Amino acid sequence: MPITNHDTLNQTQLEIAQRISNAARDGDSAAFENGLQDLFMNIHDEILNSAAALTSVTDAAVLAQRGVRQLTSEETNFYNNLITHFRDALKNGTNTLMALTGTDKTFPETVVSAVMEDMRQNHPLLDAIDVVNTTALTRWIINVDEGKTAAKWGTITDEITQEIASGFAEINLGQYKLSAFMPISNGILDLGPAWLDNYIRTCLSEALALGYETAVVTGTGKDQPIGMDRSVADNVEVQGGVYPQKDKVAVADFTPANYGALIQDLAKTQKGKPRVVSGLILVVSPFDYWKVIMPATTVMTPNGAYVNDVLPFPTRIIQSVAVPQGEAILGMGKRYWLGVAARRGIQFSDEYKFLEDTRYYKIVAYGDGRPKDNNAFLRLDISKLTPTYLTVKNIPEASGE
Repeated sequence: MPITNHDTLNQTQLEIAQRISNAARDGDSAAFENGLQDLFMNIHDEILNSAAALTSVTDAAVLAQRGVRQLTSEETNFYNNLITHFRDALKNGTNTLMALTGTDKTFPETVVSAVMEDMRQNHPLLDAIDVVNTTALTRWIINVDEGKTAAKWGTITDEITQEIASGFAEINLGQYKLSAFMPISNGILDLGPAWLDNYIRTCLSEALALGYETAVVTGTGKDQPIGMDRSVADNVEVQGGVYPQKDKVAVADFTPANYGALIQDLAKTQKGKPRVVSGLILVVSPFDYWKVIMPATTVMTPNGAYVNDVLPFPTRIIQSVAVPQGEAILGMGKRYWLGVAARRGIQFSDEYKFLEDTRYYKIVAYGDGRPKDNNAFLRLDISKLTPTYLTVKNIPEASGE
């Protein structure tokens, strides 16, 4: 894949991703679209450069390392059909919005699965949460109360039925959509189905991942998923469809006592039932990671070697441009549920055209998401986080007589 996770993103791509996330968080649709176009053109140029460098390469393993995978016959037919439609559209130059629909022009399920796998591989946050492909579904039921409930013997009563049912919630899918415009040029079409697949998957996975990441971290719940930093308590006051942000918990350091106190808040469900804490993630801004988190989680061992990402309890530190600087999210990754789907075809429009021999195509995906319970995630204030030092305590030897 031309674009990899935030640990290896080049500075230009990271800055573009940050702009896109900021625009999504601020609700600035114009800045969001402009940022995506910059990202797509970056992907476009990188793929053309990669294809030129690999013109004579036929080794499938080498090509796969660059994101060029072997296609199934269904996928090959799908992309050949797209190439035909794209070339006809570029040649005709009509000013209408045309939908590429029908059974032979919707994304094959294998392509959707590949996009989801790309998102997980290149975006650690989406790998850490509970992502479900809901393409063929309209409703999903999740367990919102993970605490263990003792089994009860006796006749079935309304009270017991209500108690069991209260631990689950139903989510309607397809009500929120994420869309973006993707440029297709003759240069990309000339590369053939495999490279077109690489380009479309990269654009889809990066655009959707950035949109999903922002929603996962701080989605308001209004026309978008509910983020980790939002309160989903039973008694929460939702105003105009917007869920309020949680109060920030100030963190001075990551000593065992302080870190344990944070984890203690995660060790019970919102209904007060105890649970085992596992799969912890700490999500931070890439800029804060180097300035704040790395110094606070790096220690020098007695032999003089530095060890990074050291925390008192096993925790996966994840960098995401969706997190504002000065803040962090701590919680159990799999306690966030995200259902994603790419059921729609591709639409194109000549009205969104900036370059010769280039037409912009609209890609649309649906989904929804939310924390499975209100105690699964904490919103932290790390603006005053201090470095961690290895403490050595000297104990004098007892003097012998």
